[in-house]
Amino acid sequence: MWLELGVLALLLLATGQTLLLLRLWRQSRRLHQRVDALWQNAAGTSTDVPTSMLVTALGRLERQLGQVERPASPGRSWELAKQLAREGADVEQLVACCGLSRDEATLILAMRAPVM
Repeated sequence: MWLELGVLALLLLATGQTLLLLRLWRQSRRLHQRVDALWQNAAGTSTDVPTSMLVTALGRLERQLGQVERPASPGRSWELAKQLAREGADVEQLVACCGLSRDEATLILAMRAPVM
C-alpha cells in the first residue's frame, strides 16, 4: 500500500511538473515572437538619413561653440564694441558681449556720443 501511494505521489508530481514546463515553454515562445516582431519593426523604421542629419548639425554646433569659446582678441572686442555702440548698446551690453570693463565700455560710448 505504501508503495502504491509513493508511486501515485511521484506520478502526480511528474504530471504537475510536465504541465508547468509546458506552460512556461508556451510563454517563452510567445515572448520570442514578440521580441522578433519588435526587432523587425525597429529594423524597418530606422534609416541613416536622420542620423547623418544629426551628426551634421552636431558638427556645426561644435564649430560654433568653438568660435564662441575662443577669447576675442583685444582689437576685435574693441571693434565689436564700437559696432554695438553704433547700434545703440548700453554699458551693460558692452561689458557682457565684449568682455570690456565698465570704464572701457563708458569710454567707447563717450567716443560715439554726438558732439554738441
